[in-house]
Amino acid sequence: MDDKLRELAENAYSNYSSVLGDIDQIKTDITHVRQGKLELSEIQTDTERLNNRINREGTAELQALERINGEANFQDIRIIQRIVELSRAVGRITTNSRLGNTGYGTGFLIAPNLMLTNNHVLGTAEVAANSTIQFNYELDQTGNPNKSESFNLLPEEFFVTSHYKKDAGNPYSGLDFTIVAVEKVSNEGTPLNNFPVARLDKKLGKIIDGENCAIVQHPKGDYKKIVMKDIRMLVLKDDFLIYESDTLPGSSGSMVLGLGTGEVVALHHSAVPRKNRHGQWLRKDGSVVQPGDPDNMIDWMGNEGIRVSSILNMIEKIPVEKAMEKHKATLVSVLHMDKNVATIASENKITPSKKYVMNRSESTASSTQYFEIQLSEVKEMQQDWKENATSLVPGLVLSEPLYPMSTEKAHRNFFYIHVESDKSPWEIAADLEGLPQIETCTPDLEMSTDIRPGHYDRWSRNESLESLDDGTADWGKSEGDFKIKWANAHLVKDFIQEGKSEEYRQWNRDAVKLSKVNLDKIAQNGQNIKLVQLDTGYTDHNKVLGGYNLLHDEDFIDGEDARDEMSMGILRQPGHGTRTASIVVGNKANGRIENDGNQGVAVSKDGESLVKVIPYRISKSVILIGRGRNLFNAVSQAINSEADIVFMCMGSYPRPMIYSIAKTAYERGIIWVCAAGNKVESVIAPAVYPGTIAVAASNPNNEPWRYTSYGPAVDISAPGEDVYVPFKSKRQEDIMVFGSGTSYATPHVASAAALWKAKHSQFLKEHVKEPWQIVELFRTHLKATAEKDPNANGSQWDEKRFGAGILDIEKLLKQKMPVKAAEIKQLLDDLQHAYKGKEKPAQWDLGVRETVHFLWNTARKKLTPGFESTTLQESLTERARISVAAMTGRPVNKVFESYDQFDEDQTERLLKVYFESFN
Repeated sequence: MDDKLRELAENAYSNYSSVLGDIDQIKTDITHVRQGKLELSEIQTDTERLNNRINREGTAELQALERINGEANFQDIRIIQRIVELSRAVGRITTNSRLGNTGYGTGFLIAPNLMLTNNHVLGTAEVAANSTIQFNYELDQTGNPNKSESFNLLPEEFFVTSHYKKDAGNPYSGLDFTIVAVEKVSNEGTPLNNFPVARLDKKLGKIIDGENCAIVQHPKGDYKKIVMKDIRMLVLKDDFLIYESDTLPGSSGSMVLGLGTGEVVALHHSAVPRKNRHGQWLRKDGSVVQPGDPDNMIDWMGNEGIRVSSILNMIEKIPVEKAMEKHKATLVSVLHMDKNVATIASENKITPSKKYVMNRSESTASSTQYFEIQLSEVKEMQQDWKENATSLVPGLVLSEPLYPMSTEKAHRNFFYIHVESDKSPWEIAADLEGLPQIETCTPDLEMSTDIRPGHYDRWSRNESLESLDDGTADWGKSEGDFKIKWANAHLVKDFIQEGKSEEYRQWNRDAVKLSKVNLDKIAQNGQNIKLVQLDTGYTDHNKVLGGYNLLHDEDFIDGEDARDEMSMGILRQPGHGTRTASIVVGNKANGRIENDGNQGVAVSKDGESLVKVIPYRISKSVILIGRGRNLFNAVSQAINSEADIVFMCMGSYPRPMIYSIAKTAYERGIIWVCAAGNKVESVIAPAVYPGTIAVAASNPNNEPWRYTSYGPAVDISAPGEDVYVPFKSKRQEDIMVFGSGTSYATPHVASAAALWKAKHSQFLKEHVKEPWQIVELFRTHLKATAEKDPNANGSQWDEKRFGAGILDIEKLLKQKMPVKAAEIKQLLDDLQHAYKGKEKPAQWDLGVRETVHFLWNTARKKLTPGFESTTLQESLTERARISVAAMTGRPVNKVFESYDQFDEDQTERLLKVYFESFN
């Protein structure tokens, strides 16, 4: 160890020794906390510091204390995510001389192009000028080195330092820190703003005595490491924070974080050695340290860091050259953002005293409510929200970015928040939209889908099978009804007359010309295609055995595996995911199912699945989708896992965050195939979004199903009315029956997309430069090969309402890609980005959005006997009541009083206007 580091360690030992009594007491108290004899908050004797710590939780005092005193082995995932993000601001410093590398240290970004480290790492501007900071110097998840980025330091642009030795003649010495400017572009050509900034916060309360810490460091210049085990903040000593941890030389300048808040609390600068009574340093085995001993042999009993608040106070005072004043002003401005927030300590009680902008409710009958928000496009407003959200919103429990790891500008202003309040969600949303930092706020409420449970006179029994409450059916009645209904249908009349049940049960395969396709050449590539299903999960029905990839299944409801619970009763519709998956991977049951028939589109002649379905469970019921966040998270996971195709056989009204994630999936080259909707005059979301593939339903007579949704957003139609799919009998036996819905049309197109991509995988890999072009190439081929006169009788297909025609897989897979370079270029150049000119959807007033939520759910209730009794009737805000009256032409009390007075046709027209504004 060099003399400088030894001197630092001696000073740290002196500080440690001066508060040894306090440290011993805190260590004893920590033991009592682990034994359950004390709460962590009881260790902190300074009530003002505890008050500040509680304020940082942004919630009621009791809730805050519960979090602070929570299980030591449990940590909110949001804090871990924050720490991971902050760790990207940490880099390895290499100090150089004319003779080459002379040492390592750690530093981290604290402003857009300013870095903080120790004075004993970068002591002078000359040393800094010959040094670099290297970001991403770490191992990835597979244990391989990441691509690192090295940036030169620019002390001529900005350089301030506080010497590690306290000098009575220099009031700016003794804090051992250096701040230096960093080149804006790395030596490898990467901009510095690709890496986050660790904001330093002058306010107290980031950590209390006995609370856990985390340290992000490059020990001895090694790959980035984080220390999180058995680290506790022990005590404050003047400008220093003393804590437990193992560090090594090269860790100087490391970021020290409070594990309870995820905030930077200190700049690490020295370890504290254990000594004997003669003042000699000791090894871990108790013997005296000898010259030449490696540092990992020394018994380090603690560590010392410089408090962030002390560094920031010094920055305000320290003079700089005139040319550097701009950078100093940037740093100092951070300090003044929070000066209006004060804390008040009381002798008997801890009382948070935040200054809120929104009105605070004093009611205790509150509940947690969820919202998606879009921040203002103004950067200063976005930054202010990130720094001061808890002081702006009463009852704010959590504020987190929807795209925490994204560097895309369009993603930065999407946040998701939890608010504890007794107000209605729409009242809270109105309050939030009143803040200048927030552009739009939408409650994340459970949503009815386009699918209705039960039987009512608008649909025949077969047509309602998709929505039976208990997920069971009667095969005999289903078969009989089908033969009567379709006795004269183009695709099945001959088979019905001749009693060829196997043929008419797979009419859908004939409709898409699958019997003429040789899939053998595609089989090998098919296994490499990732096909994700967003639905109610999977079951072990014999029809789909072997068709799922259960190594990568996900549950976004309960966090377990994606198995469908098959729960019965109102608002349930068990097995929906199984039925839709069977269109893709349904096998030959070989006697395991009586009256078997039909098989999946992506299945070989031998009954083997060419593509496996990866089930993502996003809803317990196909009648009622959970919160939009579940769907958002599922699509995010599909993007992160590099899915090729996603298909979704349910939907609801449009939502801003789903519009955003659909656009993101599109730009990542994911073909997202969606059901257009059932018995709704509008194409539903997410099918209505520009980048998805919207699918309407056709029937055995090669005509549009009379209850399919339609409109200009539809790309294609596929078999959906009376398709033979798996169900359960009343005795819970595996059976097959006929069911209807665009839910069954969608998997045909998803299967076709998987086969198409498998066939053209090499071409796409070699020639496509922009991922979204994959989606548009598929859309182009899909529409170009669609069957527009399926019955060859000269009829004209209605392309304005039902897409380009009926899916024709034979023609689709025969479509060839060009070979010549000029033709390939022309093909790709002719493709148009689906979101060109549609980067943001139409902006509707909050009252209209509430009205749409009300109208959509009320329309579902009116058409579903008994359904209204299971869902609480919403109370509209005055803002929405005005919108309801304007949009329905009826007084709002009439809309509420009687479902008979609800004008369904007018409602459908109004919803159509709203829905189509998102296309």
